[in-house]
Amino acid sequence: MMRRGADRSRLRLLQRLSVIPFLILALRLVQVQVFQHDHYLARALRQWQNQKELPARRGNIYDRHDRSLALSITSWRLGVAGRLLQKQDPDAMAAKMAPLVGQDAAGLAGRLRQAKTGREYVVIDGRAVLHRSALYALRQLPGVQLDTLLNRSYPMGGAGASLLGFCNPDSGGKRQMAGLEFALDKKLAGKPGTGLIYIMGEGEDENGFQEIVPAQDGHDVKLTIDADLQLIAEQELAAAIDTCHAAGGAVLIVDPRTGDILAAADSPVLGERADAKGPEAWDNFVFTGAYEPGSVFKIFTAASLLDRAAVDTFSVYDCDNIQFDHYKIHNSEGHDFGRMSFLNAFVHSSNVYFARTVLALDKQEYYEDLTRMGFGVRDELRYPGRTRGLLREPASWSRRTQSTVAIGQEMLATPIQLAMAAAAVANGGMLLAPRLVLEIRDKDGTVVERNGTKVLHRAMSAEVAALLRDAMAEVVKRGTGRAAGLEWIECGGKTGTAQKALPGQGYVPGKYMSTFLGLAPAREPRLVILAMLDEPDYAHHYASQSAAPLFGRIVREIGRSTDWLVGAEAAEHVRLPRHDRSGATPVPDLLYLSAAAAREAVAGAGLNLAGAVGEGVVVAQVPAAGTGCLPGETVTVTVAPTRAPAGDDPRLCPDLLGWSNRDVRREAARLGVPLRCEGTGYVGEQTPSPGMPIGPEGIAVKMVERW
Repeated sequence: MMRRGADRSRLRLLQRLSVIPFLILALRLVQVQVFQHDHYLARALRQWQNQKELPARRGNIYDRHDRSLALSITSWRLGVAGRLLQKQDPDAMAAKMAPLVGQDAAGLAGRLRQAKTGREYVVIDGRAVLHRSALYALRQLPGVQLDTLLNRSYPMGGAGASLLGFCNPDSGGKRQMAGLEFALDKKLAGKPGTGLIYIMGEGEDENGFQEIVPAQDGHDVKLTIDADLQLIAEQELAAAIDTCHAAGGAVLIVDPRTGDILAAADSPVLGERADAKGPEAWDNFVFTGAYEPGSVFKIFTAASLLDRAAVDTFSVYDCDNIQFDHYKIHNSEGHDFGRMSFLNAFVHSSNVYFARTVLALDKQEYYEDLTRMGFGVRDELRYPGRTRGLLREPASWSRRTQSTVAIGQEMLATPIQLAMAAAAVANGGMLLAPRLVLEIRDKDGTVVERNGTKVLHRAMSAEVAALLRDAMAEVVKRGTGRAAGLEWIECGGKTGTAQKALPGQGYVPGKYMSTFLGLAPAREPRLVILAMLDEPDYAHHYASQSAAPLFGRIVREIGRSTDWLVGAEAAEHVRLPRHDRSGATPVPDLLYLSAAAAREAVAGAGLNLAGAVGEGVVVAQVPAAGTGCLPGETVTVTVAPTRAPAGDDPRLCPDLLGWSNRDVRREAARLGVPLRCEGTGYVGEQTPSPGMPIGPEGIAVKMVERW
């Protein structure tokens, strides 16, 4: 009995133990089906379906005439899934595929056999361009997979490379961008969509696909760029860089009537961009660069001087006197111009004239004039890396700074700023915002954004703008810009040769930036063209030798191969307008007069005199003799004290042979010594001899009629 009871106990224990796995299984089933349902459903979905991003077509970029500059080209990654080829004959399948993809049937069969044997995915063509009928036929074949690829193509063969930039995926699939491709990415990129790929059981003929969220294609962009002008600018710039052995350069072409940027070329140009490394190598200097423009800036100094009536077109100044308060300003190449009026000083680019006349302006007013012309102000262009240049607040200016800014030094201007300020000269005085994007359109061609011409404000009076156009025409006709001239059209412009400054090094000897800023045609401009060469060799370092000829070649080619200058014939010369100065009195010649005599002469002319402090001899006057001044205006003089030299005075007599009567008198007054002058003309004899000490009797010279 006891044995039978023990067996029943063990049986009941065994029954209870056998229930435990079922209880555990039931609990696990509840956990999976109820509490972890979403988790395991997601795992299941990942096993039999994959989520796929559907690429959006990137918008195209067109020039102003709707010619393609950047296009999105659709291609396909063609592959086969080996596990889906188990029931297929590779040779028969290759015979069907070969004519569709343009490959050899035998080679294709070998690759299909490889995929089938290894049960792996094999890429047949990584960038196939396929006709629609071929796409349909390939999709009917078992195991074939087609992934859409959107590639960027630039049909102009590299023209506008640094302007357009690039948009390409790197090895990790991340997009690398530069230039306008980067700046306009939000408009061009669109939004990718989402789709699901359903993975069927092994051996199934095909996979399923479902589009969940459709892709939104990017917008197309129409630029202000003219592809013809862009190509001309790049070709002529490349030739000039080669001829002048320059380190680089830039060309900017603007329509002064609208503010449209028609071409923006910089170096390296054309195919050379293909070798550039990294996005930073694609910066376009036209938009991201700034430099000291040199004498080109005299256009805008002149605008301020004329608008504020600080000078008139016939104001005469002594352009040989290089000595200012405690500094000197030299003319280019050490030219001695003598007394010059505004027009001649502009035409021959006298540094002394503009450095001296600008001091008649209040520095705050001069600064405001320059900012009103756009200098030191950032533009609104859609381009990465733009700069506002450099124009310091006038509170930090010395008199020397004011003089050097007047001739394009101690400040930085961008090519865009220079061209837009010149456009104000061209269009009658209105500063326009530079425009690079004309329209943004959706994939159906509907315009969703249109940018019109934007007038910012008046930068100068219409009268001053007309006067400057005439003066710029004279520069090309008989001044430093003669190499820019063409027979069939009258152009105008201004040269600028500036010594190049490098960070941490200051001005570097032998390195120059040569610029020509011109109008075509001069009187009623249709184009503003800035031509700049960076570090041309010494034989071409003056802008008159390099940048001016580059401008001329660009205009010649534009006239030959485009419609931009059709009908722009050479205009008759127009006399420079002058302010109404009726009743003006010529300023008397005060040089070498005593201070007392100068006061008497100026008072007799009904003018005021400044600077005649103490006794001595007048050695400089502003304005120069002969300038017309209205009653009550002021003549400023510099007086040098006269004294008898001490017996041990170490001063030596300069070499005066060949000097004019006027120059000798000026030098004697500067030295403060007596002068005895016999005859007229030029110095033929002098006492003491050059290099000998000057005694109490001073200097004696005999003049000859010719030297």
